[in-house]
Amino acid sequence: MYDFKTGDLVGKKHPTNNQIIQIGIVIKDSVSSFIVQWTSYNKDFFMEKEGDIFKELNNSHLLGPTTVRRGSRHLNLSPLDSNYRDGRAYNSREAT
Repeated sequence: MYDFKTGDLVGKKHPTNNQIIQIGIVIKDSVSSFIVQWTSYNKDFFMEKEGDIFKELNNSHLLGPTTVRRGSRHLNLSPLDSNYRDGRAYNSREAT
């Protein structure tokens, strides 16, 4: 599991095909958990093109904040920004 911190861009992957289905930003972190504010989602995967009701449901349920307990292996989150290398937070000052 990655050590996500406030400001990190994260993606939620589909559990079987590794496709990114949601993108969000960590808005708060603590020792035991962090909160992701979802900013976008895969409209095809969440059936938005099937009707207006899906768009309304998706916006109300998929774009809200989610609290994630550290160590949880069931969410399939991965970093999307360049602050990570080899699964750890990466500080550019350490590279020089």
